Amino acid sequence: MNRMSNEDIRWMLELLEAEGLAEIEVREGESQVVIAATLTDPHVVTSSADRPHSGPELDEHHIPVLAPVAGVFYRAGTLEADPLVDVGDEVVYGDAVGLVEAMKLFNEIPAPASGVIISILAKDNQQVAADQLLMIIET
Repeated sequence: MNRMSNEDIRWMLELLEAEGLAEIEVREGESQVVIAATLTDPHVVTSSADRPHSGPELDEHHIPVLAPVAGVFYRAGTLEADPLVDVGDEVVYGDAVGLVEAMKLFNEIPAPASGVIISILAKDNQQVAADQLLMIIET
């Protein structure tokens, strides 16, 4: 097996997190690499597709902003920085509205639609689950 690059390892970590996998194992000949996730409940392994977002029912004018992965939610890029968005702010599709740190990687949360932030449900520095409702945008 050729030596794995840091990029290969990052890709496997992202895949592990994105798919909700407990473990990834790569073997070639007598060499192998195993990457395993630490789970809160070792008896439960689900993919993000199996977890519905939690929160209020939304109509067609209210768009949910969901956590892309499980991790720690941040409203700003640094402790000293202002939050990326506040309630009442207008956002454009794709604008960064928050960050989720997972496995030492920061994942930007893009606005899924243009509109106004009407609710921020997650607190700064809070542990969140994949697909957890973080904010609501009114279009």
